[in-house]
Amino acid sequence: MMFDIKRISYFVWFFCCLLVVGCRPSDALSDRYVVVLSMDGFRSDYPLRAHTPTLDSLGKAGVQAAFRPCYPSVTFPNHYSMATGLHPDHHGIVNNSFYDAELDSVYTMRCADPRFFGGEPIWNTAERQGVRTASFYWVGSEIALPSGQPSTWKKFDSSVPFKDRADSVIAWLQRPEATRPHLIMWYLEEPDHTGHVCSPDSSATLRMVEQVDSVLGYFFAKARTLAIFDKIDFLVVSDHGMATYTAAQSVNLAEYLPRDSFHHVFEGVPTLLYPKAGYADKAYELLKKVPNVTVWRKNEIPEKYVYGKNPRVPELVVAPHIGTYVVFRDNPKAYNGGAHGYDNFAPEMEAIFYAAGPSFKQGVKLPAMANVNLYLIIARLLGIEPAPNDGDSATVEALFRP
Repeated sequence: MMFDIKRISYFVWFFCCLLVVGCRPSDALSDRYVVVLSMDGFRSDYPLRAHTPTLDSLGKAGVQAAFRPCYPSVTFPNHYSMATGLHPDHHGIVNNSFYDAELDSVYTMRCADPRFFGGEPIWNTAERQGVRTASFYWVGSEIALPSGQPSTWKKFDSSVPFKDRADSVIAWLQRPEATRPHLIMWYLEEPDHTGHVCSPDSSATLRMVEQVDSVLGYFFAKARTLAIFDKIDFLVVSDHGMATYTAAQSVNLAEYLPRDSFHHVFEGVPTLLYPKAGYADKAYELLKKVPNVTVWRKNEIPEKYVYGKNPRVPELVVAPHIGTYVVFRDNPKAYNGGAHGYDNFAPEMEAIFYAAGPSFKQGVKLPAMANVNLYLIIARLLGIEPAPNDGDSATVEALFRP
């Protein structure tokens, strides 16, 4: 399972690092702090369509870019990609839900089985090198991995108000120096939820965009009172965008082939199909006739998606076109809404990236960049040695002041 060159090089590197005694960030960076907020499903063009004064001011104070998710452009793979700097094909969380034949087990959202999680999250890279970290709901931080866990972490609870989460982050930054985290990563599950229910084109979603921007404003108002404010680099990101789909354009695969011919089916965008022995070829031919979707054998997935080499990716992947949702059930309810998981190069899937603080250039807008770069950005800010990752150092360096 996943014993490719990247995986082998990681373990060689990891055990070599264990031999290094007293590995700590450089003295020049040891008094620096990094705070990263992810607002789920925050599409890159929302600030152009809604009143977002906090994000607007953050863009003027620092660096702004569209953030390109990994494929598939869904929440759990992409949050873990941002944390590890690895594409889903390389860290193993290949969708929000999937099947692992070697483990004979299904992964679902918020799964706590560490066997599913490859790579080294940035909080563990930092902790191993003497940097204390904290996480408020970032995907993967609840899992006790072989490489470790943040010093402070929270088990996900959607009932905790967003401003209470902001207050907790401020409280962590007010701790005594000896116990104060130098890296904090926190998470809000909006505007994703509203975008799903109401679509990204709705006034309700734009109102939610403005609401989470106000939470960010509340957070910065408190952050500016901190004695260490001038030492903090702030990053605000998202995991993916959102697209509107319609019932008229959507597809029910049950109209084309029998569900009982598959061991496992994970419907949605994309849809993962694990066919029973001997049925893959027939299913593939039938799926090629389905409108509004592209079907791939796993070895046909275009290289630009960096997807399909991991054994957890099934034999058949159904990729709906923008505006199409896929189900595989009897008598499904037809409705309109918002979805993501589509082609990660589509503009509707682009997320946000804002970064401001003492390390970043000011008032700069850069071209869209891959979200796997977040891991390298944080490592650079903290002055720590990164684990093997898929980020691009030249892209990362363009963000920083000389």
